[in-house]
Amino acid sequence: MMMTSFRALVDGWASPMADHLWQSTVVALLAGLLTLGYRRNDAGIRFGLWLAAAVKFLIPVSLLIGLGGLIVPRAAVISRPTIVYEVVERVSQPFTHSATPMGKSLLAQIPMLLAAIWLIGTFAVLSLWWWRWRRVSAMAREAQLVAQGRELDALRALEEVVGVRKTVALRVSADSMEPAVFGIVSPVLIWPMRFSEQLSDAQLRSILAHELAHVRRRDNLMSAVQMVVEAMFWFHPLVWWIGARMVEERERACDEEVLRLGNAAEVYAEGILNACKFCIESPLSCVSGVAGSNLKRRVNRIMNGQNSQELTLSRRVVLAVAAVTVVAGPIGLGVMRAPQLNAQAMQGPNALSAVADAPAAAFDSVSVKPANPGDDKILIQVGDHTFSSNASVKELIKFAYGIDVYQIQGAPEWTASERYEVVGSWKDSPAYAGKVAAMPGPPPPPPPPPGQAAVMVPTSLAPFQLQAMVQNVLGTRFHLKWSSQVKDLPVYDLMVASGGAKLTPVPTTPPPPSFKGEPIISVRTMIRKDKGELELSNGPVSALAGSLSPLLDHRVVDKTGIQGSYDIALHWNPEQNVPAAVGQSLEEQLGLKLEAQHGPVKVFQVDQVEKPTED
Repeated sequence: MMMTSFRALVDGWASPMADHLWQSTVVALLAGLLTLGYRRNDAGIRFGLWLAAAVKFLIPVSLLIGLGGLIVPRAAVISRPTIVYEVVERVSQPFTHSATPMGKSLLAQIPMLLAAIWLIGTFAVLSLWWWRWRRVSAMAREAQLVAQGRELDALRALEEVVGVRKTVALRVSADSMEPAVFGIVSPVLIWPMRFSEQLSDAQLRSILAHELAHVRRRDNLMSAVQMVVEAMFWFHPLVWWIGARMVEERERACDEEVLRLGNAAEVYAEGILNACKFCIESPLSCVSGVAGSNLKRRVNRIMNGQNSQELTLSRRVVLAVAAVTVVAGPIGLGVMRAPQLNAQAMQGPNALSAVADAPAAAFDSVSVKPANPGDDKILIQVGDHTFSSNASVKELIKFAYGIDVYQIQGAPEWTASERYEVVGSWKDSPAYAGKVAAMPGPPPPPPPPPGQAAVMVPTSLAPFQLQAMVQNVLGTRFHLKWSSQVKDLPVYDLMVASGGAKLTPVPTTPPPPSFKGEPIISVRTMIRKDKGELELSNGPVSALAGSLSPLLDHRVVDKTGIQGSYDIALHWNPEQNVPAAVGQSLEEQLGLKLEAQHGPVKVFQVDQVEKPTED
């Protein structure tokens, strides 16, 4: 079950991850272009741009869009969907997978293989850094705390000058690592033993000023964020390039700070060279030292004394516009899309049914017991004042809330594998009298053969009331508790292909009956997944989209704009990848196509469900 959940997680995140990677790559490249425009300004500005590019890898655009959606209240006007009575036959077994050829099996394993490689790489990077961290941490613990002396006096004098508010502890280490600041919350300056003997007083002050600049800028925290990005996206070369640029710019920013404090460039450069001769560089980017970056280029820059230019108003405006575009832009898009998402989330065959208008409903009598193990029919049937089912809890939830099974999350495995007989009946009691008009329809069809499923027939009961009664059974007998939310997930848009639609309309018939002004359409759908067949009788294209949703395991949104009813027959190769095969057949046979997008999907999260006690 754990592998199944992991596979579902991988499949669900494959497309969003691809979108996130290219979006983050574009932001990083734009940040690189901006740094070129600010190459004569303070290094801290360029460091901030590179840091923003790194943080973008941790924040998907879809998350910012969702944040914008939270700003708008959920009280959007919801238009009620057309009531569709549907007779659905599923000849293939819904809880087992048919055998697949070796080629398809190997292709299906690619996402799992890539996920496994990513986990191995992330673990390797984290293990390497953890080993280096333990080494530096052990060195910091073994270092002796300095209570007095030349180094401590200079450090305390410089803290106020540099602007460090919190006192930095000084420890002397017998290790040969360069002077470095260790720690994020309570930073400690590790100083190599006898290193001060190589420095004059002026050189000592310049090196200490450099380390205190790291503390004031919180460079260890910023570098730790970059290390997280590198661990998660180790496969992306741009991430490592950003890390190298951040190290270079942070050292340059500290160099500029040292020179701004009045230290002589020659003295400071000599101090850095002495540190490189006497010490080795820190093994971790989140342990800020003094010898990082390209030494030759860095010393030349210090000796040339090139002063950074003041940040003009126009350049400040450019930075502000860039920040608003990257951050506020997606949030604003979420605000604008929120009313549409709220309305769409309650429409179509992939949404939770709106039952608020239906009066509280319960069967006059109901029985629940496990189904006969030998009965392989999967049945939901509604007759005159009766409801009966031989279905799993997931199928009952699907019927009661008008959703597809793939939307149900958090449900135990038994809710899909075990079936129950639920038999309920009701009368034309005063609770319903005068509230629901009779809904004429064809007589109940004969019981389906073994393996067929989900038969629903119009009755004198309103559809929302019938769903409410099944919801009541799920709540009282199965103790179902759930929550829902709209998520921006991968979906398919059903659109007209370039060659035009190839659909034959059903001859005009008298208008269908209605309920509260909405037409009631009788649709028959037959799906044989193992044979690659889908047939739809007297149904709109939106019903085709609804039938494709569980088949493709994604929401399919009708974007064709085609009106009317049609008899549709679709055939595909069941041995091929289902989405690819169905998409190809749709275009060739019906003149329709599927386009992968992201859109609102309302998820049914099962918080609690229990097996019922037998009647």
